[in-house]
Amino acid sequence: MAKSIKAASIDICRIGVLIFAIIAYLYLPGLQGFLDAGITYLRYRDFEGLRQFILSYGEWASVVSIALMVIQSLVPIVPGIVITITNAWIFGWQYGALYSWIGALLGAILDFGVARWYGRLVVERFINIKYLTMTDMFLDKYGLLAVFVTRLTPIIPFKVVSYGAGLTIMPLWKFVIATAIGQAPATIMYSILGQNITHNLRITIAVTSLLVSICVIAYYYRGEIKRRIFPDKE
Repeated sequence: MAKSIKAASIDICRIGVLIFAIIAYLYLPGLQGFLDAGITYLRYRDFEGLRQFILSYGEWASVVSIALMVIQSLVPIVPGIVITITNAWIFGWQYGALYSWIGALLGAILDFGVARWYGRLVVERFINIKYLTMTDMFLDKYGLLAVFVTRLTPIIPFKVVSYGAGLTIMPLWKFVIATAIGQAPATIMYSILGQNITHNLRITIAVTSLLVSICVIAYYYRGEIKRRIFPDKE
């Protein structure tokens, strides 16, 4: 009886959160415009437009950049790397990397939480089933280390891995540690690139290739990495 009451309470909370989010989007002054504008700049890789949009919030610019990074994690086909580069252009690579790292981590936690709380049927509305199935297989085979390694390169979308991890029995705190450490190299490198805002294709390819190489090395030494960072078995 107690379990059924608890389950009913959780279901009510889930529905309540969804209703609140919908009402906030439709009726909260400025929220809909903020989301629509931010996502549009990101989707079309409009660096200058995004820069001006963030700067228009004055002293709240850093908070806005973090918020945009969190929001983009929920939206398919919206690349977070655009915010990373723009943040570095605005704030310098050090602070830009910090804001991007915080936003990406919070976004990953949000995706993980959505998957853990609402389940696969909801996740499949955000992520292509084909990619989700591939992620399921990868996580099933390599577990927590898969989260760490895939964070090293932007080639594998963060949101796919985050949603996929949320559908497993992986503890949240382990997911957070693997994400926080794994995403740092890519965030720093693209922030350094973004500070100069060269948009030079050769430099971008070079940075991406370096990150892929790091990812390959991390995979090759996966056993040692797992023993040092995650000593206990899942």
